[in-house]
Amino acid sequence: MEEEGSNNNKNNTSCPPLKIYFLPFPTPGHMIPMVDLARVFATRSNNNNNIHVTLLTTPSNAQPLLQNKQQQFHIHTFDFPSNQVGLPPGLENLSSAKDGGTAHKVCTAMDLLIPQIESFVKQNPPHALIPDFMFTGSFSFSHLGIPIIPFIPSSIFSACIFEAINDNSHVSLASSDSVKPSITVPGDLPHPVTLHVNPSRGFHTLARPFLQAKHNGRKHGIIVNSFAELEAGYTEYYQKLTGVTVWHLCISSLMVKNEYPSPSREIDDEYLASWLGSKEPNSVVYICFGSLCRLWREQYLEIARGIEASRQGYLWVVPKDDEEFQVPGGFGDDEGKRGMVVRGWVPQVLILNHPAIGAFFTHCGWNSVVEGISAGLPMITMPSFADHFFNERLVTEVHKLGVEVGAWEWSISPYGSKNKVVSWERIEKAVRMVMEDDTFRKRAKEMKEKACKAVQQGGSSYHNLTSFIQSLKQTSLDG
Repeated sequence: MEEEGSNNNKNNTSCPPLKIYFLPFPTPGHMIPMVDLARVFATRSNNNNNIHVTLLTTPSNAQPLLQNKQQQFHIHTFDFPSNQVGLPPGLENLSSAKDGGTAHKVCTAMDLLIPQIESFVKQNPPHALIPDFMFTGSFSFSHLGIPIIPFIPSSIFSACIFEAINDNSHVSLASSDSVKPSITVPGDLPHPVTLHVNPSRGFHTLARPFLQAKHNGRKHGIIVNSFAELEAGYTEYYQKLTGVTVWHLCISSLMVKNEYPSPSREIDDEYLASWLGSKEPNSVVYICFGSLCRLWREQYLEIARGIEASRQGYLWVVPKDDEEFQVPGGFGDDEGKRGMVVRGWVPQVLILNHPAIGAFFTHCGWNSVVEGISAGLPMITMPSFADHFFNERLVTEVHKLGVEVGAWEWSISPYGSKNKVVSWERIEKAVRMVMEDDTFRKRAKEMKEKACKAVQQGGSSYHNLTSFIQSLKQTSLDG
């Protein structure tokens, strides 16, 4: 069904509208950048570019978007098949799944939606469909007869590593009880890249969306949530290797800030805003491991001990429903003075850009990496699953924007069991290095400047977006 939503091209009649559908995958790390990208396309609608943007999703995933009265695109929802897969009504996002079984049901339900989506697209054909690459890993959509441009909410750097390992069968896949390995990624990459963890035995499952996206993107390219300067050399490597055009159309968080300003750019939690405002610049470590990453009790205890020993200020955000979260006795006795623990959601982009924040302790989900870079923050890295370990290498080895704590147990999903604990001593050492060595902060600020220039008029991402729109317009005219 079509939901209410404004569209800034309603009064634009100077040229036929360019209709673009966006199909996000229901998990925050994928939905947030795609929704931001849809907003950026909508803001580019003017007398020269009449763009009609529609987001395809489910009722529960649409609800937060519908609360934004200034929404600049349409939303079309499809009934989520909860009963068919045994899910309670309203559980339509992976962030609500507490175990692998529930997550599998959400993914199965999304697969069951494909016929509905295809039927809608056939009856209401757009000029282009931009699906999350998680869909193109199972479905090609090529039979719909419209341009399909997969959106990869990750980096081309990671795509290059997936390609390199997939093309070299001699790279061993680690078993859960293997000793700590270290491999140099094969292939002629722009930099030597060392993985301190072997690809898990689920590697090929993880790689499938990346590898399938290149096949679906051969004609019109792929879109990534990144910017050219961050991945210099890797974009050219990937394009030469695959023959696929790479469109660096984001950093979504910066482009939305520039082109789609929020009515309020302030942290609306009064106590949190006041607490941050009382801290010295660059004195607080922001700790957050994303919406899906679940740590176990022993690891939480070690993180708390490491932070306590570092004597650095901290703002630690933990999922509200995380039953494993625990800190040692005595931790946080000076709560409110040196540190704060927040259970639940916080406006991460705004917090990262607060002057008090001096570093980002992250799981290296790509969305978090991009937001940290956009804020000019050095990082302490503790990857967990999926592409996190690849993202870590871009941050710590290629650009030297941070320090790793030494995590090396890799699973393909956040629900796998783990037993390799990173010690508090390693955590303390990494936190101190990043907070006390201005070299990391200097490099991070320099990368932020490149990111900001990329999304400004004349910058690489701004230019790519203009070229991409022109390409779609030409394709629609060629019919």
